[in-house]
Amino acid sequence: MVMNIRVLTPDRVICSTTADEVILPGLTGQVGVLDGHATLITALDTGLLRIKLADKWTPIILCGGLAEVDSDRVTVLVNDVEELVAVELSEATKELEKATSAIENAETSKARLDASVELKKATARLEGINYLS
Repeated sequence: MVMNIRVLTPDRVICSTTADEVILPGLTGQVGVLDGHATLITALDTGLLRIKLADKWTPIILCGGLAEVDSDRVTVLVNDVEELVAVELSEATKELEKATSAIENAETSKARLDASVELKKATARLEGINYLS
């Protein structure tokens, strides 16, 4: 059995497809979803959404949001996404180092918060590249 997944932002449909498995970046960790999953609404963190169809994983970087799971349907509502295109591994590693250093050098709580979001995105980018290669 397959399930339907839709990823939506306020202004567009990012993807609407079928999936064998979905892994969501929940606030308390990763949430794996298979067909027939119990009904669930969960908050999402900035991180990597992974959609598996026919043994191929598709990664999408989410910038927070909500997901609703209802037996064979997953709806993901997010403010924004970052689509992974051929990003160089070395470039992604540099971004991760830069984000880590920004957190270490943050002098205000706002700077620390902004830096932590960038760190989550950089980490998700690096994870996503592993699924593309």
